[in-house]
Amino acid sequence: MKIARKMTLSDIQSGVSGDDLSLENLVEGGRVNPASDFFLGVFSQKGLHYIIRAFGLIDTLNQSGLNDITIDIDTSDSHTHRLYTFTGAHQPENVLCELVVKQGPLNLNEHGSTILPERKPNLLQVEWLLLQNPKSDFSNERPPLPGQSHPGLGIGDRLLQILIIMTKRLRLEGMVNKPRYFHTAFMFTKGFSFVNPQSQAQIYAISKSLLSKYSFYTVAWAAHFNSIFNKVDNSYMEWKPDYLLFPLSKEYIKYFRSKPYTKKVQQYLKKMDYAIDAERFARCMQKNHLKIYESLNK
Repeated sequence: MKIARKMTLSDIQSGVSGDDLSLENLVEGGRVNPASDFFLGVFSQKGLHYIIRAFGLIDTLNQSGLNDITIDIDTSDSHTHRLYTFTGAHQPENVLCELVVKQGPLNLNEHGSTILPERKPNLLQVEWLLLQNPKSDFSNERPPLPGQSHPGLGIGDRLLQILIIMTKRLRLEGMVNKPRYFHTAFMFTKGFSFVNPQSQAQIYAISKSLLSKYSFYTVAWAAHFNSIFNKVDNSYMEWKPDYLLFPLSKEYIKYFRSKPYTKKVQQYLKKMDYAIDAERFARCMQKNHLKIYESLNK
């Protein structure tokens, strides 16, 4: 975070002309103009490149043989902005990162919770995040996870730090994501919590029951193929995307620390004890031509 404190507005908006920095371009009705050419209304293309270099991401990518790193942003949709990072020419086969975000109020109370604050917080909403090394192939050491076309880049933690800095810079109440897969949800749990206590309990239970015995690869595919069952009631777990929130406002930080929330998590947790159905898992893996690297008879 020391890097973030040193960054000035001129750093994140570098490379633009005086006309682009005009008050009319950046501000509309007293608020940041989402229709400006800046990513999320604040960050210039060159400024974003400055940020990822300051966090050491350029050096890390270069060490992996990925050079000529460039950024492209698409702000044609005033509500949803897209960011692409390339190695070499701006071609689909050279995409390292694809990020789709928007900012604004969001209804988090899909489950009718009585303990959630009754309002829509103003959030940075991560709608899609892809991190991959298109120049690398999968191996026994780095096998594919659900949804992956290429191995990851190993920079997820630092990218999340940057997104948190963006969220704070925009003075939003937090950052939210709704992961499509179990393994991406698990990767987001550092600093994030599920708004729904049941989903939070589920991620705790999987970590306790399964990740203590099996590899992340095995658990990720078992979740994807609905091969995880609850020994308490013999029901099969169906992974359902749910909201993960990194709270910045006092109200939502207090919510996750509150007795009603933690009590509900513990209540759900007592009803969860997961295991992998070895036969179903093996059948699904073989059908999809995926390797099994370990015995499930543990």
